[in-house]
Amino acid sequence: MNPLIYLAAFVGAGLMSTLLVWASIKIAPRTGLVDGPDGERKQQDRPIPKIGGIAVAVTFTVVFMVAVGVSGDTSEFGLLASVLLPALAVAALGFVDDVRNLNPWIRLAGQTVLAVIVWVSGTQVNFTSIMVIDLAITVLWIVGLTNAMNLLDNSDGLAASTTLVAALGTGAIAALYGQYFVGGLAFALAGIALGFLMYNWAPARVYLGDAGAYFLGFLLAIVTLRLRPVGINLPWSALIPLLLVFLPVADTTFVVVRRLWERRHPFTPGRDHLSHVLMDRGLSVRSAVGVLQLVLVISVGAAVVLAVIAV
Repeated sequence: MNPLIYLAAFVGAGLMSTLLVWASIKIAPRTGLVDGPDGERKQQDRPIPKIGGIAVAVTFTVVFMVAVGVSGDTSEFGLLASVLLPALAVAALGFVDDVRNLNPWIRLAGQTVLAVIVWVSGTQVNFTSIMVIDLAITVLWIVGLTNAMNLLDNSDGLAASTTLVAALGTGAIAALYGQYFVGGLAFALAGIALGFLMYNWAPARVYLGDAGAYFLGFLLAIVTLRLRPVGINLPWSALIPLLLVFLPVADTTFVVVRRLWERRHPFTPGRDHLSHVLMDRGLSVRSAVGVLQLVLVISVGAAVVLAVIAV
C-alpha cells in the first residue's frame, strides 16, 4: 500500500478531530457537561468541558466509514461488528457514566459483554487450543485496557499522548506485516489523538470524559489484538502488544498493587498514579507527562524493533 494512504489517514483524522473538539468546547457550557474543581483530585481553576470523547468517537466513525468505502472491499464491512459498533457502544456506556455515575459492576458487565461480542466477531487471541482460555484472555485484554486507559486519564494530555504514541507504533508494525486496514485504523487513531491533544495538553481546555477514555482504550485493545506477528512465536508474539501499551498497563498495575498493599479499594479514585508520584517530586504536569511518554516511546520502539527483527 502507498504510504501516502497512511499519511492521509493520519492528517485527515487529525484535522477533523481538531475541528470537532473545538466545536465541543463551544457547545459544552450550554449542556452542563463540564468538570469542575473539587480541591482534591480535580485541581483545575475553572470548569472544563468533558465531552471531548464524543468528538473523538464521531471523528473515528467518519474516518472508519470513509476508509471502508475507499478500500472498495465490501468484506471490510464485517469489521463494523468487531470494531466500530462495540467501540461506539463502550463510548455510550462511558457517556452515561459521565452523566449519571453508573454502578461499577453494571459498567464492568457492559464492557465484558462488548468484549465477548468482539471475540465472537473474530478479533481474538489464539494462544491455546482451549476456547475458554482464549476467550478469557481476549476479554481480560479488552476490558483491562479499556479501564486502564480511563485510570491513566488523570493528568492533562496523558491519555491522549499515550494513544498517539501507542497507535503510531501499532500502525508501523501493521504496515510492516502487510495488515493495511489495521495500519490505516491505527494511524487514523493517532491523528485523532493528536487533534484532541491540541486542546488537552496542560493546561487542558477539554477532557475526554469516561466516554473518550473508554473509547480510546477499547480501540487500542482491538487494533493491538488484530496484529498478526510474522515469523515470531509465543511468548515473544504476546510481548509486542504489551510493549505497545506498556504505560497504561504499568500505571494500572502500580496503582492496584499499591492500594491493595495499603488495604484500600483498588478502584477508588486517588492521586497516587505514576504521574502524581512524579508531580509530588516537584515536576510540573507537562514534565511528568513528558517523562512517562519518554518511557512509552522506548517501550514502543522496542516493540517495533522486535517486529522488524522477526520479519
